Amino acid sequence: MKEKNKNPEISYDRFRIGDYLFDCRSGRLTGTATDLRLEPQVGEFLHLLVRHAGEVVSRDIIAGEIWSNRVVSDDALRAMVKKLREALGDDARNPRYIKTLPLKGYALIAPTKPLRPAHNGRAGSLLLAGSALLALLLGIGAYVALNSPGEQSDIASVEQLTSLPGSELSPDYSAATDRLLFSHRANKDDHLQLYVKSPTTQRVQRLTWDEANYANAFWSPDGNRLVYTRSTRDDMQHFRAEFDPEQGILNPQPLAAEAAHDKFLLGWSADGRSVYLKDAFQPARPQGIWRFQFDGSTLEQITAPSVQGIGDYFARESRDGRMLALLRSIEEGKRELLIVDIPTGSLLHTRILPEPADRLTWRGDGSSLTLSSFDGALLQYRLADDRFVSLNNPSSYINDVFFQCGDRCYFMRRHNGNFLDLQEEPTPFANQSMMSSDSFNLPGAEDFPLYAPSGNSLYFVARRDGALLLQRQGRLSGAETLATLPADTQVKALTIDASGHYLAGVIDKRIFIFDLEARELRYLTRDIDLAGPPTWAPDGAVILYSKSEKGQPSLYKHKIGSGKPQLVDTGYIAARQLDESRMLAVDTQQRAWLIEEGEVLRQVAALPSVIPNRWQVSEQWLYYTEHVGNNAYINRINLTSGETERKLLAKNRFRLNFDMHPQSARMLTVKSLLAESDLVRLSLAR
Repeated sequence: MKEKNKNPEISYDRFRIGDYLFDCRSGRLTGTATDLRLEPQVGEFLHLLVRHAGEVVSRDIIAGEIWSNRVVSDDALRAMVKKLREALGDDARNPRYIKTLPLKGYALIAPTKPLRPAHNGRAGSLLLAGSALLALLLGIGAYVALNSPGEQSDIASVEQLTSLPGSELSPDYSAATDRLLFSHRANKDDHLQLYVKSPTTQRVQRLTWDEANYANAFWSPDGNRLVYTRSTRDDMQHFRAEFDPEQGILNPQPLAAEAAHDKFLLGWSADGRSVYLKDAFQPARPQGIWRFQFDGSTLEQITAPSVQGIGDYFARESRDGRMLALLRSIEEGKRELLIVDIPTGSLLHTRILPEPADRLTWRGDGSSLTLSSFDGALLQYRLADDRFVSLNNPSSYINDVFFQCGDRCYFMRRHNGNFLDLQEEPTPFANQSMMSSDSFNLPGAEDFPLYAPSGNSLYFVARRDGALLLQRQGRLSGAETLATLPADTQVKALTIDASGHYLAGVIDKRIFIFDLEARELRYLTRDIDLAGPPTWAPDGAVILYSKSEKGQPSLYKHKIGSGKPQLVDTGYIAARQLDESRMLAVDTQQRAWLIEEGEVLRQVAALPSVIPNRWQVSEQWLYYTEHVGNNAYINRINLTSGETERKLLAKNRFRLNFDMHPQSARMLTVKSLLAESDLVRLSLAR
């Protein structure tokens, strides 16, 4: 039971909770087989339970403490509790740590006691002051001190490696020559150009100057050669070249055409004789990994996974060339790490990732890997222990680990977090150079914009303040938060009914409906249904969505207020009801078909995406967005005449969700901002 703090002047930050040690300042939870950093909300929740150990903590108290009294859905609360239970290895049916009291709240029932500080607050203050002074004197970057008055301190130092104005992307580092290699642009619409920098001498050199984008550049193991991708509006090629410290890139040679066709560079083999590539994304075709041998210009397929997810999206050899690590998307929301013994081809390790990861880097001796995600998750996988350890990344804006520079030292990329904003603009097909439109300069990153049916307000999703927010903004009012979801929630689609009473969409793998008046969120499907994105019928009383059944999608319509969906057709993953007799249905190859009275009339288009925020119908035109190189385009096809048009939306725009205004020739889009970014060295204390 709860042990009372007998000295109110002592602030306890570390606690013994059953079999675990919990540091509430760093969020670290340590046990016999566990060493992880809890998500901020989950850590705050555990700290709240600790402060009320043995007592019932009501939903109202939780909402007030964790969500600052904002509206929070039952699913968001249950998801947070579930994550904490999983971290503690607890069982809801036979709890040892967290007990659920129906209609009342939650209670921490494990033996809990605070751990007495090892030194007083003054010593901690001196340590912080000393760290700040050291950073000032050395001038090597920002030091983030996460000091606790407990038995140990967690200190992370962040040293800036590059400081060019603008954004640094796709970085690589050669330990053999001590040179960074990266793409950079100073303004959003600039072309990406290649740069090198020596961290030792601080010399920065620009390598490319023409009207093309240069990216995915990687050093050879000896640092004397490089591969890179050069792309224009009409062409993309991969090159291998020599590097001279004074003259830059020499003797560039394009790789064979088959290596460049629908494939992207991933890096060199350890022997310097080949490079790895991955397939470009294609609907219903999982990505595989390829190896291109320079001798003989041969292309060999390494993996061809048969999975429901996007397949293999990252690969990296260990520095001794004996092992190949792969990241694989098995299905929506489920990824795994695979490690293959290259000489024998045998699978050494396979583990489901506890958190999403986008890329990885090997420790020099091959004993461990470090994985990172765009959202700042940082994991270490130790081969001997066969387990993941969560590392204490001091910022969710530090990501893209690309080199391990020491025991707990990493080269990474850091950005400012403000990389998406909403924009209202004339539709390109209207050819209007003058129009009054609203300007939105919102904090954080906004996505999935929707007009209300009246066109006088908009709905969108915003990621900031350690949470995902569902928000509404009127023409004459500021943003209003309708619901708060956990930070790791993934919204995959968002749409509004014709009456403006309901939102529907996809959260993680499930179809949801949000009652705008009652501010209640409920789910229509389960995770295992593998549901497709929903759309509303014109009357606003029915939504259409698909579920995976016996290996193929089945299209259903669900009437609001009715608990049972009705089967419409099979073989389609999304559809829009145009009127009482006509429907546009999208098959597993993302081909859109016009159907009338149940009869397929013709194929209308091949869509780049099936989510309703990427395609819609307005006044007998089908509109959809797509990427061509680094540029964003909007297309439209007349459903009656078949006439097609394409217009440029923007350069260097990576999020293509949009919404057409219900009454005028304007639209909402998602604007890509030039998120200021640089390369950093992150050093973590033990």
